[in-house]
Amino acid sequence: MSDPRVLSDRSRITSLALGILLGSLLGFATSLVFLLIIIGPLLGLGLAIAELRSGFDGRSRANVGGGLLIGIGSVYLLEALNTLNSCQGQDVCGGASALPFLGFAVVVLALGLLVEGITFAHDRYARRELK
Repeated sequence: MSDPRVLSDRSRITSLALGILLGSLLGFATSLVFLLIIIGPLLGLGLAIAELRSGFDGRSRANVGGGLLIGIGSVYLLEALNTLNSCQGQDVCGGASALPFLGFAVVVLALGLLVEGITFAHDRYARRELK
């Protein structure tokens, strides 16, 4: 059995990569199921907040939640920038503005980076305490 107080870089990086991959897939799936535009970020934020509130005991759900937000936010940001670029100066988009979606993408991405920053800082602090 492994000691839950011992932090592993591999599990943290693997969890982050898994979250980013799942977030990217959810972001792309938004094109097919529009409801995922809200459910995806709420799922990532819920995972991250639940783990941050319950404290860290070696589990990596906060990293997965943060990675999920980073993946979703990155895909949304790319899609918003693509829409802004495609619709610039044209009436192809029917007068709709992509700026609210761009703002939403930036907020989701920033939340993911914030969660990862918190988990990184906590990991550094916990490693210092274990020495």
